[in-house]
Amino acid sequence: MTAEKKNGLDRSKLKTMEKLKEKGFDTANKIKTLDGRLILKSGLTSEMSNIFDLQDAIKANHSELAWLMDGEDPKPVKKEERNYADDDRTAEGGVYPEAYETNNY
Repeated sequence: MTAEKKNGLDRSKLKTMEKLKEKGFDTANKIKTLDGRLILKSGLTSEMSNIFDLQDAIKANHSELAWLMDGEDPKPVKKEERNYADDDRTAEGGVYPEAYETNNY
């Protein structure tokens, strides 16, 4: 176990979170609005890299806890969309998605 990691938590990231809380940036929305000038004005220059990484994690809907522990949330698998345009069983109330000619068939 390294000095930077203890109990699965990255200590430098934990310190960044503590400093952000001290400065009043205690929600994801407040952290997302931080820009370089505000970081400099708040005296958080040594945490700048971690703040940008945290912002990226928040924007990607990655949990803050996973960010602290260097974990990754699995990406959802997109399911193939089915098209039932030619399937009469999908019509509701007798209205079909396509018009059919019934004469002369």
